[in-house]
Amino acid sequence: MARPTRLLSPTALLRRNALYKGVFGGSRGWVVVGAFMWGPRVCRRLFGKTEEVVAIERLRAGQFVRLESIAPPTRKQRKALRRAR
Repeated sequence: MARPTRLLSPTALLRRNALYKGVFGGSRGWVVVGAFMWGPRVCRRLFGKTEEVVAIERLRAGQFVRLESIAPPTRKQRKALRRAR
């Protein structure tokens, strides 16, 4: 059975080597490579936007969905909210 190509991609190989040779093996150079390879992924996961499911409904023929975004509060509004608490 053939291996999936994602396991043999250059980024996957660098991540794997950084983990085994750097973190577990003690090579400082591979730890630096690991920081560059894993850093953006961890930051996205920690500080990224989170999705919120508002509603799940089935549409029939002739129905439609209207999506609107809520404008973020201005700085002045945020200050007023903090003072009100």
